[in-house]
Amino acid sequence: PPPPSLSLLLVLLGLGGRRLRAEPGDGAQTWARFSRPPAPEAAGLFQGTFPDGFLWAVGSAAYQTEGGWQQHGKGASIWDTFTHHPLAPPGDSRNASLPLGAPSPLQPATGDVASDSYNNVFRDTEALRELGVTHYRFSISWARVLPNGSAGVPNREGLRYYRRLLERLRELGVQPVVTLYHWDLPQRLQDAYGGWANRALADHFRDYAELCFRHFGGQVKYWITIDNPYVVAWHGYATGRLAPGIRGSPRLGYLVAHNLLLVSARGQAEGHAGETEGLHRGQGEVWELSLPQTRLHLDTCMWSPGETEQF
Repeated sequence: PPPPSLSLLLVLLGLGGRRLRAEPGDGAQTWARFSRPPAPEAAGLFQGTFPDGFLWAVGSAAYQTEGGWQQHGKGASIWDTFTHHPLAPPGDSRNASLPLGAPSPLQPATGDVASDSYNNVFRDTEALRELGVTHYRFSISWARVLPNGSAGVPNREGLRYYRRLLERLRELGVQPVVTLYHWDLPQRLQDAYGGWANRALADHFRDYAELCFRHFGGQVKYWITIDNPYVVAWHGYATGRLAPGIRGSPRLGYLVAHNLLLVSARGQAEGHAGETEGLHRGQGEVWELSLPQTRLHLDTCMWSPGETEQF
């Protein structure tokens, strides 16, 4: 084969046979597509103009990045169970005849390792320095700090991991934005109560939130209680497309949504109670919910006029 330099020359000569040209102003038609923003309040976000105090941030969720799903005493979450034992689509019986514990032919990717951030705090946070962001949003794994989901003796290794992460963010000058719940309910609570369909989870969430405020309030100013409750309620308990994979009725989806609002209020009330002491010296702010296109943050879920699935 020809040497790499000759191969490159041949490619360039081949491209030279095609006439590629553009006239000044040709790009105007591209920008014309953005001349009318989808919402009036988005007008200031085009053409490189952002409001004063705009927070440049990136975000992640615990199950997406941490890995270490069984390390140092972490309990299982509903996403661990959902990905290890996926449900067959309606009418598909491929899982029905499998012996208990046998691998499923429907096995999807899991978060068992993910990007292994649990074991690589320095490596992954170094990317924040490269990006030059001012804020980093991440979530706490409920099952990592409270393996059974209930108040009791917390998992010290789990708490140590988040303290280490927060300390690293402080070194980088990056402000943390912490989500208390990003879809990964401890499996023990799902088994014992039926998950968010049971209002009893409000008390467990309150205890979990209080634990996080007590241990991390001095390092965290911004808190979000629940990420995108629409997805949790509808696709977790009505369509079954996401964990815990319950194919229930629309009524069940709305019941879960109602309970999530109550749970969020409990967590917010717990945070405001802590604010009398500055969230234990942190001077924190507790935001009630994380929803697409709200003043809280820019979510990855986008809505456009005409869409019917709205929370």
